[in-house]
Amino acid sequence: MFNSLTVITRIAVIAVFASLGACASSPSYVAADGANDYGHHSRKIAENRYRVNFNGNRNTSYEETRDYALLRAAELTLAEGNDWFQVVDRESQTTETNREPESRFGYQRAYYVSENCNLVSCSRSVRPAAWTTMDIDARRPDTKHTHSLEIVMGQGEMPDDGHFYDAREVVRAIYQTM
Repeated sequence: MFNSLTVITRIAVIAVFASLGACASSPSYVAADGANDYGHHSRKIAENRYRVNFNGNRNTSYEETRDYALLRAAELTLAEGNDWFQVVDRESQTTETNREPESRFGYQRAYYVSENCNLVSCSRSVRPAAWTTMDIDARRPDTKHTHSLEIVMGQGEMPDDGHFYDAREVVRAIYQTM
C-alpha cells in the first residue's frame, strides 16, 4: 500500500523526467540571430530570388541542416505568395574545430539513516558518507554543417525540368520528420 507522500514523490519524479525529455527533444529549427549564428536566415537578392542558409551546431547532423535549408526555402516561398521554388545553386560546408578538454572535480557528503525494528523496540543509526567525483572530457572536434541554397520562386504549374520543389509538399514532408 502506498502512502500519499510516496505517490506524490513518484508523480513529481515522472513530471521532472517528462519535462527534461521535452527539452531534449525540442526542435532545432530556429531563426538565426545573425548570418553566422545557429539557425536559418535568408536574403533577397532579386525579384523572386533568395539566398537561404541554415547553420548547424555540433548537435545538428548534415542531413538536418540540408532539410532545414529546404524547409526555410519552402516557407519563404509560401510567405511570398508563391507555390514552388527551383534550386539554382547549392553549397554545403563542413567545419571542424578542436575543443579544449574539460575536467570537473567534485566532493559530496551525505548521511545515511537506517532503522532496525524488532518486536519490542526500534533503533535508528546515522552513518556519514563522503566521496569524490572526477570527469574528464577528452578533446574531440566540433563538427558544424552549413547549407546554402539560391532559389527562384514561381506561381502556378510547376515546370517539369530542373530542381523544382512544391513548397507545400516540402513543408509537410519535413515537418513530419521533426
